Amino acid sequence: MSSIPSAPAYGQILVQPLSAQDASISRSDTYRAPRRIPSLSQGQALEKLGRAIEYVYDSRVYQSASELSQTDLEAVQILMRLSREVFMQCREVAPSQSGIKLWLTRMLADHRAA
Repeated sequence: MSSIPSAPAYGQILVQPLSAQDASISRSDTYRAPRRIPSLSQGQALEKLGRAIEYVYDSRVYQSASELSQTDLEAVQILMRLSREVFMQCREVAPSQSGIKLWLTRMLADHRAA
């Protein structure tokens, strides 16, 4: 007999809906989410928040083998929201193709202004 609880024993974790701007973006194969590079402190924050999420979830589900309580679910959702907020503050890195287009656009704008 396995010590891991069955699927119905897990609590339901809800993720906040996307903003209207994010929801309007087509999620087709041609869309590529921008890459983000965290600073050292942002990377450490993301790592600690991820571990905190795992700790809350694992400690409640695996130790008590029961469903997560409402307060546990809220704690996980708060940690997930904070993690997304830290991630969204990370510096975006433009893909090379977009970077070239951006560079050319700036060069043309500078040339026209001169």
